[in-house]
Amino acid sequence: MRYLIEHETVLEYPQTVREHHIELRLAPRVDGHQRVMSCSIETEPAAELATYTDYFGNRVDYFCVIPPHVRLVTRLRAEVETLKENPFNFEAIPPAGEQEWLREAIRRAPPLNDYVLHRSLLTPVAMKLAEAVTCAFPRFDKERPMLDSLLELLAWVPTVLEYRSGTTEVHGPLVEAVSQGSGVCQDFAHLFITVARSWGIPARYVMGYLDPGICATGEELATHAWAEALVPGAGWIGFDATHNLLANDHYVAVAVGRDSYDAAPQRGSFKGESAGELPTVKVTVQEQ
Repeated sequence: MRYLIEHETVLEYPQTVREHHIELRLAPRVDGHQRVMSCSIETEPAAELATYTDYFGNRVDYFCVIPPHVRLVTRLRAEVETLKENPFNFEAIPPAGEQEWLREAIRRAPPLNDYVLHRSLLTPVAMKLAEAVTCAFPRFDKERPMLDSLLELLAWVPTVLEYRSGTTEVHGPLVEAVSQGSGVCQDFAHLFITVARSWGIPARYVMGYLDPGICATGEELATHAWAEALVPGAGWIGFDATHNLLANDHYVAVAVGRDSYDAAPQRGSFKGESAGELPTVKVTVQEQ
């Protein structure tokens, strides 16, 4: 699939701010499942952008606006080709060999431990969710293929959370979302990651874009979030618990991390007297 993506973020302030430093994680990833045909980022006020690759392999564009201003706009325009048509297209490893496969993968790439051991308010110790979850947790059975357990987890998450736009804050604690029984796509991804890590499976957070045809009724078109788990024989497989789907070529990955803090599309700091309003975000995703 080939998509044209346009993403605009507007920040407005009631009083002037200055010395604004911004990081953007908006450029789609380049890997074996995705090719970026073109990508441009503009800012208003105009600023000179520089780029680096962060610890998780994400492209980061950063810039500074030093003069006083009351409005900051960033615009992305990217054309991307996605290649992963069938996430089940891999040579499976027998269950008896899956744990050794994971151990060897982590031995060769020790940073994978970050996706197993990391805990935060967004991806807490699974037991902290026990009181908030009214149904039983899915069970990881080492006698069965790991993917079977992960698919059961994928189907379980929507029984715990109902999608409701605006019911949780950006980077809000997972326990709060589970306690109220509702959340947004970030909460669905964090819940999947939390349980998968409790099984010793490397799991990471993915921020990106989704084909509008998959979006549910009432779901605003913006950046989307899902989880990826490292599956023996397959590598990283995406699990979209919001829609109970495996990620395929209808998904455009942008940034990955341990949780949503690591993969925020935009963050920064400035000098001024007011934090301003919440950003206004407009996203369009068009199939080419």
